[in-house]
Amino acid sequence: MSLHVIVAGGGIGGLALAQGLTRAGTEVTVLERDPSSAIRGQGYRIHIDDNGGAALRQVLTAELFDLYQATSTKAGARRLVTLDHHGTELHAIDLPVQDGPVEHTAVNRQTLRQVLLDGLPVRFGSRVTGAEERADGVRALLADGSHVDGDVLVAADGVGSVLRTVIAPEAEVTDTGLRCVYGRSPLRDDERTAFCAALGPAGATLVFGAYNPRRPIAELQTQVALDPVDGYLMWALLTTEDLPGDAAELHRYALEVVQDWDPALRDIVAGAQVGDTFGITIRTSARVGAWQSGRLTVLGDAIHAMNPAGGAGANTALRDAARLSGALAAVERGESDLVPAIAAYERDMRDYAFEAVENSAIAARPLVPGARP
Repeated sequence: MSLHVIVAGGGIGGLALAQGLTRAGTEVTVLERDPSSAIRGQGYRIHIDDNGGAALRQVLTAELFDLYQATSTKAGARRLVTLDHHGTELHAIDLPVQDGPVEHTAVNRQTLRQVLLDGLPVRFGSRVTGAEERADGVRALLADGSHVDGDVLVAADGVGSVLRTVIAPEAEVTDTGLRCVYGRSPLRDDERTAFCAALGPAGATLVFGAYNPRRPIAELQTQVALDPVDGYLMWALLTTEDLPGDAAELHRYALEVVQDWDPALRDIVAGAQVGDTFGITIRTSARVGAWQSGRLTVLGDAIHAMNPAGGAGANTALRDAARLSGALAAVERGESDLVPAIAAYERDMRDYAFEAVENSAIAARPLVPGARP
């Protein structure tokens, strides 16, 4: 069976799915609402765990997988450290030492997205507003009044998904009450390489970790369009207070929160590139039962938004992409019927993804007391 798969959303999960489908020879069209890939702040350093790394190995060509690894951060101290706001170490977790080089560490989000964009047919400026499912196909409705027809439509359009209520009417996304200011600061020679959390008074927490690519991006011999990125320290200030609007106001707010903290912690925020500061509302989702499977399906934050404290959001979206691309490739090979294959993917996804949601909520509890799970 020859398929045409439409992917609504050009984030990490949607692009990984499109890469896996393209690698399997499946026709795919990605519809992305933003006019370009660099229009919005979406985060900086993200951890890639074994699930995310295995998914990337499955969906990417060998050349793109090698590029992903080359642009990931150097393996530093394998410790998770918790400090108080005076800089005193409260406790630390030493992660198991691996034999040989550490395969998966962390990436710069935009660099990974550029790797995933390579060679894909992405239609930027195409905002999906609805869908019509038919017996022989599905139609994605766009904001400009046009449409795209295909055999399968995948909602990979993030936490504000307009297709979620069509696919899974009982699914809900809720505000945790937690807000986050993201920023990045210069990477110093003496910078901590462990991922750290500094617990402050009044329910504020500063988390930070280094991105320092294994090879300088500007020196890589590749045809993939990558923006040069120097090493930096990613930081995120977690709070339950409402945030101001623009980058400068957000940076001033973050500085006010940490003004009486240890100087080394305060300097992390003070040294930030002000224009790169942005804020988000952190949302989560609740476990949902089975829905009627069909030619419309969903992956990533569109169905299982989660607190970033567990470091599992992007990795779970990548896992979705690998699982779904494999299921659809089996349909094209004649090994499975379409709707049963999608239903099997959705069943598996609900199991592992909502376990990740729940574990992420547990991981967040010590960070900002008073935030809802």
